[in-house]
Amino acid sequence: MSNFVINKGGVNNVCVTVSERSQLVNPFFLLVFTNKFTGTQAVCSLQYSASNNRYDLFQITEKSNPDNTNGEIHLIEGEWSYSIFESAIQTLDPASTTGRVLQKGFIIVN
Repeated sequence: MSNFVINKGGVNNVCVTVSERSQLVNPFFLLVFTNKFTGTQAVCSLQYSASNNRYDLFQITEKSNPDNTNGEIHLIEGEWSYSIFESAIQTLDPASTTGRVLQKGFIIVN
């Protein structure tokens, strides 16, 4: 379980540990965010920007008109939970992933 902050209107560097759990070579990752109060879901798909033995770096851009297949997402301020799925293809549909959740956590959007 990991927690981080997403700042609205900009690029956010997020450190996670998913590549060591993935069973795929050069996978895509689907991030599914769920608002804790409304239940609204938002998704984005991306590959990590950098990886080493200790962590993987994702760059997530929060913007009002996102390209969700390019690591961009629109989130309202507040508390969100997230799950990161692995996928052999780029997808915005959790059913098209392997179904394996590599990491879960909570975020604050401000």
